[in-house]
Amino acid sequence: MKKLPLSVPIFLLFALGCGTSRETSLPEIVSAGKPEQSQTAARVREAVLNHFIEGSSLDAQGKYAEAILEYQEVVRLDPENAAAYYALSKDFDELNKQSRAAEYGREAVKRDPKNITYREHLAQVYTNAFQRDLAIREYEAILEIDSMQNRSLYNMARLIQSQHPLRALELYERLMEREGESWDLLLQSAEIYSTLGKYDYAIDRYESMLRADPGNEALRRQLAETYSKAGRTDDALALLESMHEERPDDVDVAIVLAEMYLVQGETDNSLNLYRRILSAQDLHPEVRMRIGVALFSQAEKDSSFTPVARRVFEDLREVQPTDWRPYWYLGAIALNAKESDGAASLFAKVTQLEPRNGDAWWYLGSIYLEQGKNEQLFEAMYRARQTLPNDFRIPLLLGVAHSRVGESKEAAEELSKAYKMNSTDVNVISSLALVLDGMERFTESDSLYEEGLRIEPGNSLMLNNYSYSLSERGLQLERALGMATKAVEDEPENPSYLDTIGWIHYMLGDYHKAQEYIEKAIASGEASSVVTEHLGDVYEKLGRHDDAITEWQKAFEKDPSRASLRQKLGIPAE
Repeated sequence: MKKLPLSVPIFLLFALGCGTSRETSLPEIVSAGKPEQSQTAARVREAVLNHFIEGSSLDAQGKYAEAILEYQEVVRLDPENAAAYYALSKDFDELNKQSRAAEYGREAVKRDPKNITYREHLAQVYTNAFQRDLAIREYEAILEIDSMQNRSLYNMARLIQSQHPLRALELYERLMEREGESWDLLLQSAEIYSTLGKYDYAIDRYESMLRADPGNEALRRQLAETYSKAGRTDDALALLESMHEERPDDVDVAIVLAEMYLVQGETDNSLNLYRRILSAQDLHPEVRMRIGVALFSQAEKDSSFTPVARRVFEDLREVQPTDWRPYWYLGAIALNAKESDGAASLFAKVTQLEPRNGDAWWYLGSIYLEQGKNEQLFEAMYRARQTLPNDFRIPLLLGVAHSRVGESKEAAEELSKAYKMNSTDVNVISSLALVLDGMERFTESDSLYEEGLRIEPGNSLMLNNYSYSLSERGLQLERALGMATKAVEDEPENPSYLDTIGWIHYMLGDYHKAQEYIEKAIASGEASSVVTEHLGDVYEKLGRHDDAITEWQKAFEKDPSRASLRQKLGIPAE
């Protein structure tokens, strides 16, 4: 806010020119009491007065830089003139030179420490310079001088409100005792009560404000929101319905009411109201976006909202074809509906419109990975890396993809990059450990498994993979059994986990238990060549040689490259 130009009444200049901290500011001139010295002192006083008058005149014209020169002459002639330092501080403040304004403001206060005007100005300079603690110190000094300085009390409360809300609240309450329940004091105290979660007190303040201004729509919406936070949803709903009846074309009220219907579980009322709002031809795209996001959030809990949400974003895509957000939400809707191809196409569009959206690249790459479209994944992730070289998810996806196609060295390189970028992500740790395990770099893989389980002790995938690795090497079998048991408890139908615990029982010599789990693994899903071979090994140990041969032959048909099966079946190596 523009400050009024400094204007000092002439009748004050005589007093100000003499300084305020003692009777005279020129003791070295007047102390001898000689006539010629008294005349010199008079001339100095006259010069001080003239400079002050000229400075004040220039201030009135907004010529602050020129006024500063006049006031500097005053302090040169009269170094103890507090009013001159104050004038200099105000002019430097006008010129937005906060450090100089503070410097001269401090000098004014130093020479006249009980002058409340000087301290208020210095506090404001500190506030403008974001030196909150220094401003608070000045207001505290003012209140020590005069505890009834309500303006300073209010300013201090505003400064401490964010960090010391209870103290600020105490000051606002004190001011209301003195001045009555003014709108601003009620508003500030209501906001603090709301921040502290004391919604009933906030409601009391808002209702007081509303009695003074019953037609204030913003305040009524705020009160409805606070009712909701306080759990008084019936009151919130009644107030919003009343507002909607009075102003059915008020989109903001209608949206809040629709959201409140959702909170109350009145989904039909909510959907109907959203549809009514969306039917408006001149509805702003951002309002449509807000409604679409609300509907999307609800659709994740109630699929009946999905078609409406999808339609909103499809309309937005038509209106704003270069806005990436509609494509994003449409992609998420398609992904939730297991429409992988459509989701991939939509997320790909997001990456074109907003290449720095790492989540879009992640979902796109994950879909390609799940579909086994490795070439598309590699091409997409190499493009993503150009824009987001530090996003660890990109080398993570590349590493997993390389592993899927049997490129262990490349997989280890990419996953090591991901690990350097984010050494606490359990997906990175687990994937890198699995690849290194397959490369028989067991010291490194074991260390990673241990690290990952320290971060997330209940991670089923790591528990399974680590326990299987240990069992294959015949190490820590009892511990491996404990880890595998936890994994199976978490996912009792996972065929890989059932095979692992079965194989550990096999390594421990408990072949009947091994048979139970591995047969269950095969029955619960499409068994891999390894699982089928394991069942054959179990049958062999149980003396069921013909059954063992049958399982080994099934395993060989699935993967003829396995040397162990050739040996068991007596098939010569190619």
